[in-house]
Amino acid sequence: MKTLLYGGSFDPPHNGHLNNLRAAAACVRPDRVVVMPAGLSPFKQHTAAPAALRLEMCGCFRQLAQGEEAVTPQLEVSSWEIAQAEVGRRNYTVLTVEMLAAQDPEGKLYLAVGSDMLLSFDGWHRWQDILRLAHLVVTSRNAGDAPELCAKARQLDPAGQRILFAPVTALPMASSALRQRLAAGEDCAEELPEAVRAVIRREHLYQT
Repeated sequence: MKTLLYGGSFDPPHNGHLNNLRAAAACVRPDRVVVMPAGLSPFKQHTAAPAALRLEMCGCFRQLAQGEEAVTPQLEVSSWEIAQAEVGRRNYTVLTVEMLAAQDPEGKLYLAVGSDMLLSFDGWHRWQDILRLAHLVVTSRNAGDAPELCAKARQLDPAGQRILFAPVTALPMASSALRQRLAAGEDCAEELPEAVRAVIRREHLYQT
């Protein structure tokens, strides 16, 4: 079985996330997609929205497994990393990858990452073990960054067997910028799925 993991803070999840995951899934055609919101990223001190609400907002990803344009037969939003954080454990991607690999030792595991993540990947905790257990599927957040990405991929994976590139029409957007706009009173309807905006309105998230 081919499993595609897509993680992040998702604070909030936006159409750029959906776009990149759709591209990654189209590239590898997984049997299962696991969306994994972080309890607390090792690179961040806190999140703006509580973990339970970020988990609920990630329900917007399920649209990728529905309808005629579904990109995967099975998609789940997992609370595993959130549960780890709740008992005081750090959220390192390698631990999530090891957990999923142990669930299906004979399967293939893929990790979807944005281009910025590839460029900083050798700074991740035990990044060599991640590459040993999973293939990276890289989507570009910014148009025109392919040469830099290819150079970094050759540095990390000289054999050229563990890093794949998923063609995508980049939608440059960032959750941090959307939080600022939401705090200023914008609804960000073009960037955020309605299911996400509904949670934001109900819980009055990202207000100053």
